[in-house]
Amino acid sequence: MENTNKRGAYIALSILIAIVLWVYVGYINSNEDTYTIRNVPVVFTGEEELAERGLMITEGANQTINLSVRTTWSTLLKLGSSTMSVSVDVSGIENPGTYSTGYRIVLPVGVSNNAVSITGSTAQNIAYTVARRTQRSIEVKGIFDGDVADGFQQGEFAFSPSTILVDGEEDAVNQVDYALVTISRDEPLSETFTGEMPFQLIGFDGQVLDVKSLNLETDVSTVQVTLPVVKLKEVELKVDLLPGGGATADNAEVDIEPSTITISGSEEDLATKDEIVLGQIDLSQVFSQNTYTFDIPLEAGLNNVSGITQAKVTVKITGLATRTLEVDNIQFINYPEGCTPEKVTLSCQVQIRGEQEAVDAVIPSQLRIVADLSNAGRGNQTVDAKVYLDGSSNVGVVGEYKIVVNVQRN
Repeated sequence: MENTNKRGAYIALSILIAIVLWVYVGYINSNEDTYTIRNVPVVFTGEEELAERGLMITEGANQTINLSVRTTWSTLLKLGSSTMSVSVDVSGIENPGTYSTGYRIVLPVGVSNNAVSITGSTAQNIAYTVARRTQRSIEVKGIFDGDVADGFQQGEFAFSPSTILVDGEEDAVNQVDYALVTISRDEPLSETFTGEMPFQLIGFDGQVLDVKSLNLETDVSTVQVTLPVVKLKEVELKVDLLPGGGATADNAEVDIEPSTITISGSEEDLATKDEIVLGQIDLSQVFSQNTYTFDIPLEAGLNNVSGITQAKVTVKITGLATRTLEVDNIQFINYPEGCTPEKVTLSCQVQIRGEQEAVDAVIPSQLRIVADLSNAGRGNQTVDAKVYLDGSSNVGVVGEYKIVVNVQRN
């Protein structure tokens, strides 16, 4: 009997609670009150039309307002700064200036206009500024905040892209001078740095610009940066001496100015690079002392850090005797068919060089002057000739020779 009474009491209490909740829910769904919705965002529509006219919203582009609304508690739960906004139409604006425009309340999906009444706000109109919009391409520059390792050298920055497009209000865009990438390292660099890096916009006064406050946009947010770091090496300059005219490398004193230069490149490229050969010098063309000028050649991938692009090479022949002989044994080869060459030059003074005893032993009949007429035309002309010395391997002919010949048709 007692359990039956308790069960009845529980049932009665449950019914009472349900009735109270039903009455309460009905009350809050049917009774309205005034509430404040804070930080409702302002959304501008028609900005595409503004952009087509070369205009943009600057001041007031990101703002909010507070709204006083009268509604039920259940509807209020659906309202907030994340679910509603106020809309301002700017599609009709055609000129820069300051504007104050009315707005339209945008309610969440599922909430009708009849369910909410706007009783007040912090602004009756939305104030904003429309300015001339422009774009400008600026250069990307780099700075390295650190050190390179001993024996290495920093190269020039390379960027991809090398220019950045800045977009925004004309006055703000015109403040930008260039974009700056900064690479900072605590440890000395001994190899090339490559990476995707952010950048800062720098004004004409050299100061970093506040992109957000100036409402500036760029077509990229990062750039690919390469900072070459190469090894340095001092290498010797040399020439190849071709024996001739009775002289060999043992008879030549060579002075090269400069004698060395400093070059840069990868460690792999420099590993076996100890000297640079400027070129060849034929000792048969050096009488006693000659000076030559050579360009300093470098393979691809190497750079001349010294900056000296030419070297002067002085060659002096020592320890040999010279002698001049008159030679009249002049011969012609490869002359044109149907033609006969006639000597105009009858003899030449030929200089020979070698050890004194060997030079003294040479007689003029051992020398012959040979002119190749393969490329000769008809008539009198000067042609190159080569002098041969027969019967002596320790003496050579020095210099170049020319003779005059008259080629006549038969």
